[in-house]
Amino acid sequence: MTRIFIIDDHPIYIDGLRSVFQDGTDNIKISGSANSADEALPMLKHSKAEVILLDLVMPGLSGVDFCLVIKKQFPDKKVIALTGELDTFQLFKTWDNKADAIMLKYSRKDELVGTINAVLAGKRILGKGIPDFSQYYKDQTSDKVKLTKRELMILELLAEGKKRAEVANILSSNEHTINFHCRNIFRKFDKNNLVSVIERAKKEMIIS
Repeated sequence: MTRIFIIDDHPIYIDGLRSVFQDGTDNIKISGSANSADEALPMLKHSKAEVILLDLVMPGLSGVDFCLVIKKQFPDKKVIALTGELDTFQLFKTWDNKADAIMLKYSRKDELVGTINAVLAGKRILGKGIPDFSQYYKDQTSDKVKLTKRELMILELLAEGKKRAEVANILSSNEHTINFHCRNIFRKFDKNNLVSVIERAKKEMIIS
C-alpha cells in the first residue's frame, strides 16, 4: 500500500482526495495531510508516506520553495507538485527544486495514479497540460527583461496605481498568488521596489 501525504491550503481538496482513495482499490492510502508548509514540516518528520502531493500556491512558504526543503530533509520521499496556474517560471523553479513530477491540480484520477506509480519507479514526470520549459531558457539569454503574460498584466495594473488586492480581484486570483508573481517580477528586474521596476519597464517599453 502506497502512503500519500497531502499539503494543500484547501481542506475541500484534501477531503476530495480522501474520498477518491478511501476504498484502497488503487493500493493508495492517504496517511496524512496539512494545510501549510509550517504545519507539514514537523508532521513529515514522523510520516511514513512515500509520496507527497504538494500544492504550489499556499499562504506563507510557497509549495515552490517548500519542495526544495522537502527534498533536502527527506530525500527518499517523492514530491508531486500540483498547480492550477501555468506560470512557466514558477513551474521551472519547482522542477529545478527537484520535484519528481508536476501536474495540473485537477487532473483525472487515472493520471494521478499513473504519476504516483511512475515517480515511485524513479521517473520524473511533466503531466498533461504542463508547458515546455524551453522558452524560459531562451528568456534568460536576452538582456531585455522577459515577463510572462500574467506578470505583464499584473505589472500594468500596478503601474496604473492598483493595489495588489485590487489586482487579485480584477484577475480573479488571490493576493498570495499576486505576491508570488510580484516577487518574480522584482527578481527579473533585479529591483526591490515597485517604482524602480515601473521606471525600467517603461524605459524598455515593456509597458507604456
